[in-house]
Amino acid sequence: MPKTAQAVAESFRENILAVADEIDTTRSLTDDIVAGLKKAGAFRLLIPQKFGGLEAPFLDYLGAVQTYAEADASTAWCVNQGAVIGTTSVWLQPEAIHEIWDDPAACVANGPPGKCVAEPVGDVWRLSGRWGFSSGCRHATWMTGAARVKDSKRWVSSFFPKSQATFYDTWDVQGLRGTASYEFSVERLEIENRFVADLSGVAQHDGVYYRLPTGLVFAVSFASVALGVARAALDAVFDLAQGKFPRFGTQVLKDDPDVQKLLGEAEIRWRAGRAFLYDTVSDVLDKLGDQDAIADDQRIALRMTGTHVIREAAAALDLAYTVAGSSSIYRSNPLQRRFQDMHVITQHVQGRLQYYGLVGRYYLGHPFVPGPLT
Repeated sequence: MPKTAQAVAESFRENILAVADEIDTTRSLTDDIVAGLKKAGAFRLLIPQKFGGLEAPFLDYLGAVQTYAEADASTAWCVNQGAVIGTTSVWLQPEAIHEIWDDPAACVANGPPGKCVAEPVGDVWRLSGRWGFSSGCRHATWMTGAARVKDSKRWVSSFFPKSQATFYDTWDVQGLRGTASYEFSVERLEIENRFVADLSGVAQHDGVYYRLPTGLVFAVSFASVALGVARAALDAVFDLAQGKFPRFGTQVLKDDPDVQKLLGEAEIRWRAGRAFLYDTVSDVLDKLGDQDAIADDQRIALRMTGTHVIREAAAALDLAYTVAGSSSIYRSNPLQRRFQDMHVITQHVQGRLQYYGLVGRYYLGHPFVPGPLT
């Protein structure tokens, strides 16, 4: 019986933990980890089997992402970014999809667009623009960039070999350092029609996953990354509390009533967040099996859980960080990296506080207008 995606992720845990400092220092996943992930199919977990993917059940996939994040946030972020954005290739024509995924080393990276324009010119498209935050670009083989069609309100996504892009190392940050989230650009790059997709059209596969909007898949899967980061931090502080005497303190942390309260609250918030995530996603997936398209209330549910779980995971981690005291501030303590990683995640567009207002507007009876992330 094939291993679940989560079981495969678990098999990587110790190896990733062993190089987590190196990943942070070099700002890149190690070659050995990348090779192992590609061999295991981590970047094609959600691609249909008929196109060379593993077609993992989505809940299993979320569990795998959390497991990778418990070992290292940057690794989990890259796996998730590559696996999810890779699925947009399924809107291409079948021969183009096969050309990408027939390569065992295939991995797709992307980034949000700046002023990017795609222009149809005869049998090709001409693409120009600059994109940011291309997490995982250092181990990608293909890039994809969304761009507005010239003189139109329509958008398309173009796929092209990584070698055709120019990259800019602007990733000077304290958290998620190993994602190598560079900017990249192309100028008047000609792309064959078969490598340009209209994501508002119909995918080449009708699995339930492909009825989920990509922006909302990112919402709930990045929430899984946040849960993994928080879980690792909580476990580290529970362990620390067994033997640490705070400076000028008279009792070990685990016997301090205030510590007990803070860590109790942290554990409850973490478990409640994870339960909320899995309950919501399970409910949407079950209903989508009998629907042709996702409904507004299901979009709101996924948007709500994605943002809220990210914020709750961060709150749980912050409680644990507080308990750890000065032990947590040193770079030699993995808790410091977890703290920095988490507070990059909360700054991501998926964690924006404004989405609480979107949810409130909907439940107050205002009309819902779907967007790229809703």
